[in-house]
Amino acid sequence: MRRHVSTQVLIALSMVSLLAACTNDKEPAAVESTKKVEKFNVSGLPIVNEKISLTASILKAAHHGDFNDMEMVKRLEKLTNVHIKWDQIPSESIKERNNLMFASHELPDIFFAGLNSIEVVQYGSQGLLVPLNDLIDKYAPNIKKFLNENPNVKKAATTPDGKIYALPWVYNQPYFEYRNSFFLNQEWLKKLNLKAPTTTEELYTVLKAFKEKDPNGNGKADEIPLGMIYSNLNNSHHVLYGAFGVLEPTGSKLAVVDGKVRYEPVQPAYKEAITYFHRLYQEGLIDLEAFTQDQKKYNAKIANKDVALYGSFTSFNGGETGSNERLAQYVPIEPVAGPSGDRFWRRQDNRMQLNYFSISSSNKHPEISMRLADAMNEGELKYELHRGPFGTHLTKSADGKITEVAPPASESQAVFKGKVAPLNFIPLLFSSKEALNVVESAANDARNVAYETIYKDNIVPEKNTYPSTVYSTLEEADKLKVLDLDIDSYVSEMEVKWIVRGGIDEEWDNYIKEINSMGLKDKLKIHQGIYDRYMKN
Repeated sequence: MRRHVSTQVLIALSMVSLLAACTNDKEPAAVESTKKVEKFNVSGLPIVNEKISLTASILKAAHHGDFNDMEMVKRLEKLTNVHIKWDQIPSESIKERNNLMFASHELPDIFFAGLNSIEVVQYGSQGLLVPLNDLIDKYAPNIKKFLNENPNVKKAATTPDGKIYALPWVYNQPYFEYRNSFFLNQEWLKKLNLKAPTTTEELYTVLKAFKEKDPNGNGKADEIPLGMIYSNLNNSHHVLYGAFGVLEPTGSKLAVVDGKVRYEPVQPAYKEAITYFHRLYQEGLIDLEAFTQDQKKYNAKIANKDVALYGSFTSFNGGETGSNERLAQYVPIEPVAGPSGDRFWRRQDNRMQLNYFSISSSNKHPEISMRLADAMNEGELKYELHRGPFGTHLTKSADGKITEVAPPASESQAVFKGKVAPLNFIPLLFSSKEALNVVESAANDARNVAYETIYKDNIVPEKNTYPSTVYSTLEEADKLKVLDLDIDSYVSEMEVKWIVRGGIDEEWDNYIKEINSMGLKDKLKIHQGIYDRYMKN
């Protein structure tokens, strides 16, 4: 059987197994009880009268500033008397860093965004993450109320052993049913007298014109028709696979048809999509650095000051452009139809994201940590941690409506907010009423419009979507840790190879045999069991 697991990961997992053998099933006690902290307050603010420090790891996005310098982080510290020593980890390093932290048993007090569901189940069952159920009941009235009023969230956050090891982030907005829009440079279309494409063939024609006819007008052949980062969900090309009938081209790569879980990378539609993108790459219509560049380099190309370089790209809301002035050049377009008329647009229900707050067994102050998470969900502070402070980033009308302040022309909304607030990387819980009470920024308001007018009717039906907010058992997780990594890594390796070099027709049959030999049948059987259990509850 082929294996695609790095030596570092194998060593890390082996060390975790040894640690697990030394861990009993009891909930770990704090080394030093919070009760010994001078004047710990069970309710109200500050949480403690004398400042203490906690360590925390958090996923850091490209639009984030330094968490230590954020105005809202400083405000939170002043209100609570809890100082956080941040370990800010970029997305490309998060998996390796998590493996090494758990393997070495050198854990931060708190994990904010950065853990995945398999890690939460595994390390929770091994006692390396603390069950939150009792802590929520005793020290988190805001969180407890929200979970009681939103039983679907509580269900999703509960692991198969009945415990909550991680709090989610929830923002119940309809447009969060999809992740990315496909942006096309409307100024280039206008200059070349072209219409927005409605089919994959028309898209090919437009991209070819972008490459050959100098639409940015600088006399240089520097136009990049389609910009992307292969490994980034926000900026990859995968949403366009729906034109060929692929229901889930990335993420889990699992879809559900007539109640049965299937793996999309072995479907004929997947082969057809890759064949199309090889054609684009071969003719120089895709960024040649698409498979190697990082977020910083990608954003720099989109935000290039002199002239626009990208003819099209996918994005959550266009924040990578760096300014509203550059963003105005681009417009989201309707999903293009493929050879069979399919216009599927990838569903990713982002209204709830699991694993945004966990307490480690190394934490000496779990009660204080839980009160900190609850304080984040207190009144207007919650909005400010999510979008920036009132006055500079938010306004509030007499009727209570909250409106985002537009950023400077030279700055995107994401960067404008990300310099001062953690945004959606901490366990903030917004009901539908609270989310709909916010008048979005121009970029997000345009996204709302795009959802209603462009994408809503083309999003992959929920019945065909394998749920993203679902936990597996430890046994399932142990098996899937290898099966998913092996098979998905091999699929990605071949996908990149075929897009860049071609050869999919000659190698497809052997590819299918290889995936089957790696345990596809077992992988699907486990995921089918998880899906059936989720639907039954």
